[in-house]
Amino acid sequence: MQLPQQDTNHFERMPDELVLKIFEALGKIGPISTPEFDESAIRMPFFTAEPHPGLRAYPFLSQVCRRWKQVLTNPATSNILWREVIIDFGHELITAVHTPIAWSDRRPSDEEFRESFSHTRLSAARMVHFVEERQSSIRRLVLMNSEGYWSDEGDFVNLQQKHNFSMAHFGMMLGMLRTTLSELQIQHCNDFFSMGQGALSAISCLPRLRVLRIEDLHCRVDKAALAELARLTQLEELSLTGEEHVNAWAVGVEAIPEEWRALRCLRTLQLRGHTMLLSLPQWLAELPVTNLDVSFCRVCNVSVVSEMTTLTVLSLQGMDLTNSDTEVQVRYRHLPSLERLTQLTALNLADNAFVRVPSCLHKLKAISYLDLSLNNDLQVPTPLASLLTMPNLRVVDLRGVHETSSIGFWPEAKCVTMSNITALTKALKRRPYPTKVLVDVD
Repeated sequence: MQLPQQDTNHFERMPDELVLKIFEALGKIGPISTPEFDESAIRMPFFTAEPHPGLRAYPFLSQVCRRWKQVLTNPATSNILWREVIIDFGHELITAVHTPIAWSDRRPSDEEFRESFSHTRLSAARMVHFVEERQSSIRRLVLMNSEGYWSDEGDFVNLQQKHNFSMAHFGMMLGMLRTTLSELQIQHCNDFFSMGQGALSAISCLPRLRVLRIEDLHCRVDKAALAELARLTQLEELSLTGEEHVNAWAVGVEAIPEEWRALRCLRTLQLRGHTMLLSLPQWLAELPVTNLDVSFCRVCNVSVVSEMTTLTVLSLQGMDLTNSDTEVQVRYRHLPSLERLTQLTALNLADNAFVRVPSCLHKLKAISYLDLSLNNDLQVPTPLASLLTMPNLRVVDLRGVHETSSIGFWPEAKCVTMSNITALTKALKRRPYPTKVLVDVD
C-alpha cells in the first residue's frame, strides 16, 4: 500500500544512518504469522522438521518511496546491506509477476495472475549482473528453488521453463566471489547436481569458504564429485541433506570419500536423508567434529560415533535403532555405545524403535537437550532416575512414546509410563532454572 505524500516527504528527509538502521531492522523481523510468545515453540540445537514457510512477502518499498531505492543503491551502504544475497527463483518470479504499480495496493485476480505468470521469465543475465555490482560486499550467497517452489496452497510449481539460469551462470557467479565468499547455501536446486553438472567442482574452487549447505537433494550425488570438496580446507560446516518428502531410494551420497580426511577444520557435519549411505568411515573420529547429524540414513552403520569423543551435538533420528535384544536384527540395529561421549549437550534419538530409555544416559552428565519423541514402543516401567542425574538438563521431549492401539482407557503399562513421566516433570520443575518436559496430552 502506498504511503501518504506527507509520509513520503518525511522519509526523503531522513539521514542515511537512520534509513540504514531501518533496513537492518527489517532484515531481522520474522514472519508476521509467528506467535510472539509460545512456550511450546522450543528451538532444539539440532534440526527439527518444520512446515515449509512459503514465499516471503513482496518488497514494494522501492515503489513506495524513492528514498528506499537510493539507499539500496548507495555504495556507502553496500557493505552492510549486501553482505548476504538470497536468490530465491520462486520469490523472484512472483515478485516479477507483481511488479506493476497497479498491483502494489491490491491483489491481482486469479485470471490476472495466471496471465502475468504465463509470460513472465527470469533473466539469468540480470541475476549475474546483480551479483557483479555487489561482489565486493557479498560474503554469503543463497540460491533456492531453481526447479520450482511450494506455493502457499501446498502445490509444487515447476520453474524449469521459467528461467535460463544454467551452470555457466552459476560458475560466473562463483568466479566473481571466489576470493570473498565465506558461506554458500543451495536449497532445492537439484538441476545443479544431477547428471554430472559440475556444481561441486565449481564450489571446490572457493578457497575461503567456511560454510557449505546443499539441502533438499532428491538425486544421487557422485562420490568422485564429492571428493573435490576436500580442497575446501577452511570448511567448518558441511551440510548435505536429502529432501524429506521424496520417497525415492536412490537419494544423496553412497559413500563418504577418503579425501575428506583433509577437512581438518570441520566442526559441523550434517548428512540427513541419504538413503544409500552404508557407513560412516572410522577416520571420521580423527576430525574435530562437534556437531554430527546423520538422521534418516536408515541403512547407515554409525558405530564410529562411539569413538567421536569431541561431539557436543548428535542427531540419530529415524535410524531404525533399538536397544532390545528380542527384535529381528534384519530390520533394526542396536544403538552404538555413547558412554564415552561425555561432552554431549544435545542428543536426538527420536523416531527410532527403543523399548526402554537407553541405559547409557546416566553417564552423559552434560546433556541439556534430549529428544526421545516418536519412539512408539518406548515404555517407562520404572522412575527416570537417570535423567534426574543430569544437572544441566533443560528440555526433554517424550511426545509420541508408548503408543497403544487400544481405544478408550489406557492399559496399565501405559498408565505406569505416564505416571513416571509426570513424576519426572514435577521433579524437574523444582530445579532453580527453567526445565521443560514435552509430553502428549490426550
